Amino acid sequence: MSNVDPSIGDIMMLSEGKTTAGTLFTLHEGILTMFVDKEMYERAGLIGKPYGSKGGRGSKPRWVIAYNLREPPMLRGHKGYDRLIYACKTVFTQPMTWLFCNSTTQTPSPDPLQRLFPTAFTSSPSLSQNLAVLQPSLDVDPEVLAENDREALEYFATGSYEWLSLIRLGSSRVDPQDVIDPYLSRYSVPGDVAKISKVCKLSWEGFISAQWLRGLLMEILTTGPSGTWFSLSATCFSKSVSGTSNDLTILRPPNAAGKYLMWETKSSD
Repeated sequence: MSNVDPSIGDIMMLSEGKTTAGTLFTLHEGILTMFVDKEMYERAGLIGKPYGSKGGRGSKPRWVIAYNLREPPMLRGHKGYDRLIYACKTVFTQPMTWLFCNSTTQTPSPDPLQRLFPTAFTSSPSLSQNLAVLQPSLDVDPEVLAENDREALEYFATGSYEWLSLIRLGSSRVDPQDVIDPYLSRYSVPGDVAKISKVCKLSWEGFISAQWLRGLLMEILTTGPSGTWFSLSATCFSKSVSGTSNDLTILRPPNAAGKYLMWETKSSD
C-alpha cells in the first residue's frame, strides 16, 4: 500500500480474511476499514469501535477501525497519518493477498503497483445463448398497483426474484424438461401462465467497480429493445460466512419502459 496512493482516483482494495476472524482490510472511495481482534486493536493504538458480538461461548470480541484517507488529518505529517503508518509498520506486518481495482482509465507511468509484482486478471464475459426456460409472467398486475395491494406485490416480487436467481445459478428447476422427485424439490415456476422462452445470459466474475456496473446498465438501457425485459444482478464478495453476501438485482418488466423492480439483500456484515 505504501507504493500506491489510495486517496486519489477510484481505487478499490480488498484483503484476504473475514470480518469474523483474523484481520480483514477494505478500501473503497478513500475509506480504509480494518476488522481486527482485541489484541491487535490494543497493540495498534488506533481509535475504533466494537464490532459484532461481545464474545463468550467460543466467540472473541472484534473491533473495526475506519479512516477516511481523503480528509486533511490523513496528509503526511499529521498525527492521524503518522499513527496509521506506525501501526502498519509495527502491528499490521503479516503479508496478505489483496484484490486491487483501479477503475480510472489513466495509469501513472511508471506504474507504482508493479513494484509489488501483481498478477493481472481480466474479467471476460461468459455467454450462454438460447437457454430454454419455463418463464412466468414478469408483468406486474395493474390491479395490484391500482389497489396498492402490498401483499400481492410482495408475493409477485418474491416469486420473480427466486426465478431470476435460479436462472443465474443455471438451475435445472426452470428447465421445461425438468423432472424431479417432489420429495427433493417442491419448486414450481410461479403463476398460472408459464411459457417456454429462450434467454441469453451474460456473466462476469471478478473485482468489479460500481462505476463499471452503472455503465453496463446504461448501455443495456440505450441499446436494448424498449419492449424487452431484462435483469441485472451484482453480488459482493463474502466477508464472513461463505454464501452470505450483499446482492442487488434490477428487473425491467416487458413493455414497461421506465418502470423497474429492484431487490437489495444485505448480509449480517
